[in-house]
Amino acid sequence: MAEKTDFLLKCIDCGAGFFTVGEQDFYLSKGLETPKRCKPCRDKKKAGLKREKERVELEEVLSALPFMPIEKAEIPLNDSATSLFIIGNGFDIMHGVKSSYYNFRDSIGRKNILRFTLENYIRQEDVWGNFEDGLAYLDREMMLGTLDDWLDDFDVPDEDDDDFSAADYFAAQDIATSQIYILTQELPKRFRKWISTLKPLSLSKPVDNIIKMDARYINFNYTEFLETIYGVPQENILYIHGDRRDKKNQLVLGHGHDIEEVFEEWYQANKNRKEFQPRLLEKDRRYDHNDNPVYLGYFLKDETKGNWKSQMRYDAINNTVGLIEDYYENSAKKTSEVIIKNKSYFKSLEGIKNIVVIGHSLSKVDYPYFKEIIKYNTSSADLKWFISWYSSDGLRKITEFVSEMKIPNENVKLFRV
Repeated sequence: MAEKTDFLLKCIDCGAGFFTVGEQDFYLSKGLETPKRCKPCRDKKKAGLKREKERVELEEVLSALPFMPIEKAEIPLNDSATSLFIIGNGFDIMHGVKSSYYNFRDSIGRKNILRFTLENYIRQEDVWGNFEDGLAYLDREMMLGTLDDWLDDFDVPDEDDDDFSAADYFAAQDIATSQIYILTQELPKRFRKWISTLKPLSLSKPVDNIIKMDARYINFNYTEFLETIYGVPQENILYIHGDRRDKKNQLVLGHGHDIEEVFEEWYQANKNRKEFQPRLLEKDRRYDHNDNPVYLGYFLKDETKGNWKSQMRYDAINNTVGLIEDYYENSAKKTSEVIIKNKSYFKSLEGIKNIVVIGHSLSKVDYPYFKEIIKYNTSSADLKWFISWYSSDGLRKITEFVSEMKIPNENVKLFRV
């Protein structure tokens, strides 16, 4: 039988008893004020204050925007032939589809090697919050820093040694850079497997009053819910990053960064670190004594003075650097290839007058597609944009997008779904 707990206080909100003698001693030891509310009510108040803060911030953002807010019903789409819809992941989410990258994370499982790699080898605070973007930040140091250990584990001698084994030599490098294989080979497979399981959990049609059967659609999702929920004909939809029903072609997934800019950012941020500085000894200045493989692979100015220790290690470090740098190119979203493949489609959008964006984050990785639409439009300066928004962060992205695309502010209307 549970013992009765003696409470010292009553919550001023709900009247429930709370605050034990033990809690009182803790509060006194820390010099804290005695609480007036029980923990559930304190949490409730904190949540309310957070919502109020977010509401105030949202109002401030909205008041500063140069774009006119409208209701969905005010979107003038009388002529479907001149209307283009851009569909993003927010469209699926508003229909109850668990298609966020956090959902992808949960589908993988905590102990899976893919999840471990993403959460430990990607240099982002929250890799799942901006998943594709994060693929451009694979940790060079963690991989190259383990190379010596693997060469030792495989007991790889120098290349002119009779016991040298090319199999062991390459195996050590493969294991040191195994994260690259996981991200370039296993990730696409696991991602497609997850995409194939997605389904809408809601029967509602939140955008039924603006979806037009005869309009044209560029769908950035891999799912066919435009067809199955709203009845939009498949021939009116361009699945620009792939259709999950098409098993022959790989889904387009990747970051949209300039890999040279990403490298330069990393290089400048690390070049002055102590472990990546030359180590010249007064007694022997013939070569640099710093044998850190990251230093040798990326920061050493004159490789002829490098402390490589052996020809085998020189080759292994430089070959591993090559494998790592190839990853950045291979993990990029091939937007230019997608554009070339669909060049005739973009040209066919020359007569579009209204563009409705539903649930698209307007992330920079997709900017090239929007620029292509504008480039071929015969009256791009007169294009009317109707863009859905969800949060203050989304509003900021819209502002950046409009500025980057050089769209006149008066041509942009915002609506909530």
